[in-house]
Amino acid sequence: MSKDTVNVEISQDLVRPIIETKIQAAIHEALGQDPQRLIQAIVDSAMHTKVDSTGEVGKSSYDNKHDFLEVMVKNAIREESKAALDEVIAEHRPKIREAVKRNLMGARGAGKVATAVVEGIAESLKCKYTSNLTVSFQSPKDEM
Repeated sequence: MSKDTVNVEISQDLVRPIIETKIQAAIHEALGQDPQRLIQAIVDSAMHTKVDSTGEVGKSSYDNKHDFLEVMVKNAIREESKAALDEVIAEHRPKIREAVKRNLMGARGAGKVATAVVEGIAESLKCKYTSNLTVSFQSPKDEM
């Protein structure tokens, strides 16, 4: 018993429009003829995609525990906070510089600076290479 088979080849140009039409009809039916629903669903999905703390989808699902929107809002707030802080610091830079000088020249500040210098010298002397060190002190009277 032999079976007779017939091979019929159909051109892609003929099949493609039929398939596209069927897919479009199914999408329209699913959306109730409202493309705005599809757009809203896509936007919601993108905004609530789970990402890592940098806003990128990480390789591990363990890292992806933040909403994309949450990370973007936090980053925007941080950027604006930094910009506002930079403005305040620039506005009050001379006062800040004077306060730092007073702190460094005070008993506690001078002690910490002296300790840091001594520790730095001690560490550099441990080095197997030759170290040269020149230290000079000037009293406030000598500055005038």
